[in-house]
Amino acid sequence: MTLPIGFDAYLEVRALARACPDFVLDDEDEHTDSEGVSCYNCGYRRWLRTGYECLRPKTKTPR
Repeated sequence: MTLPIGFDAYLEVRALARACPDFVLDDEDEHTDSEGVSCYNCGYRRWLRTGYECLRPKTKTPR
């Protein structure tokens, strides 16, 4: 999932991360947001020129 919402959409990416069942905190030296739970600090986040891409695995739905 590509999310080209830029590099300073802190409120939006924090809300997305709180709602994400697969959020995993990246190494501390990779953090760019002062609040821990943020897509900007997620181990599945990959930076792009216009924002970032989320490479999290697809969550399995319970049967």
